[in-house]
Amino acid sequence: MFRFMTGDDLRRMRLSCNRTTEDMAKKISVSRTTYEKYEAGLEQPTPAHAFALNIYCRVNIIPLFTQLRELINHFNQYKDFKNDKANTYRMPAEKKHRETESDEAEHK
Repeated sequence: MFRFMTGDDLRRMRLSCNRTTEDMAKKISVSRTTYEKYEAGLEQPTPAHAFALNIYCRVNIIPLFTQLRELINHFNQYKDFKNDKANTYRMPAEKKHRETESDEAEHK
């Protein structure tokens, strides 16, 4: 599972903006206990909650959006641009396209 923020990240962020766990929990409309579970690493906040907390603590999230844009651009190169669908020109599963030349020589 992709971990958006760790509990340590949340705790450092909260302390850097001088907020209590109660303040943070109220901001995202969860109980204080739930928020403390986030900080303890027992549960994970939703991405929307994590963004709201970043904005609440005035953390610069531009670098995150820059990284997301780079990922989108990277994976867009694998699209079939004629119809904007996922690449349909993949190698069939039955072909042994992963075998190297040395592997082929061993089989002969």
